[in-house]
Amino acid sequence: MGPGRRTWTVVLVAIALVVAAATYGLLAVDRPQVESVDSEWGTVTSDRTEVETRVGVDNPRLLRIGDGAADLSYTVSLNGIEVAAERDQRVAVGGRESELTVSTWIDNDEIPAWWASHVNRNETTTVRIEPDVVVEYAGVRLPAERWTRTRTVRTDLLEPLRTNRSRDVQAGGRTLVVVEETTAQWGTATPNRSPIDATATVTNPTSIPIPIAKIRYTVQLNDVVVGQGVAGERTVVPPDSTRPIEAGAAIDNTRLDEWWVTHLRNNETSTLTVDFTATLEYGGLEQDVPLDALSYERTFRTDILGSADTDAGGPSGGDEPTPERTQRRVELFQPAARTFRV
Repeated sequence: MGPGRRTWTVVLVAIALVVAAATYGLLAVDRPQVESVDSEWGTVTSDRTEVETRVGVDNPRLLRIGDGAADLSYTVSLNGIEVAAERDQRVAVGGRESELTVSTWIDNDEIPAWWASHVNRNETTTVRIEPDVVVEYAGVRLPAERWTRTRTVRTDLLEPLRTNRSRDVQAGGRTLVVVEETTAQWGTATPNRSPIDATATVTNPTSIPIPIAKIRYTVQLNDVVVGQGVAGERTVVPPDSTRPIEAGAAIDNTRLDEWWVTHLRNNETSTLTVDFTATLEYGGLEQDVPLDALSYERTFRTDILGSADTDAGGPSGGDEPTPERTQRRVELFQPAARTFRV
């Protein structure tokens, strides 16, 4: 190979290295940046729920002088259950900043499975919102840095049933039993059923035994009956004695999709109502007596998508969010009011 040919070879290699370095720099440094993700509820029907999302993107410099396109994917998951997704939606981008809009849908049939996972995780839900943006211009595809929003949300819906406050149960103007304390905890939930194991410690202050034929219960969310049945079978409380009485209730999770619609249409506000009724045998007769010591109602609000906290979130170089910007602990069910009927 002659000197001239070697010179041209060196020049070509140098040019190739410069182009490669420039391309690498473009891909590694001047990538699109997801600046914000704002989600809110859209149309709500009996079958599905719309999630409307706006993704703000800071475009690379090459798009500030021309037009390009972006593939936008978007997922919302609750405790790892993917409830809404949009795959590779093609949208136009250009200029310094672009706002990409995507509409995804939650199948309301997913709500019972999410609720079961929430109960089984000690009433805790991790909401994960994750957009994936890939900008394309002149044949070059530039993936945006990963941007994930994670929210840890908690509830404590059985808290009102955990009390040691004494309450009388009366019939005919006479105290038949005194409820000394109550406890409650969730059993293992399934997509069909969320059991509630409640126990009441009662004292019979009379001189005769008090038979309790049965205990019935009704659970409602926004007036939607989500549980109903017999909570306890026949038991007898001897005179001048104290006995624990079990009252097992359950939420029918298959009814929760109906409640979900009322909850969202009511600005993410619901009232949980739990009613217990005992059938007592006294003086040879049966009498239904409301167990106000166990019954209660509680109004709560939620902010599942974080629309009230839109600054939570930020870019991340990996699969995990940046803790100081994206990890927030908030109350999914924030008790607005609690009323006991005693």
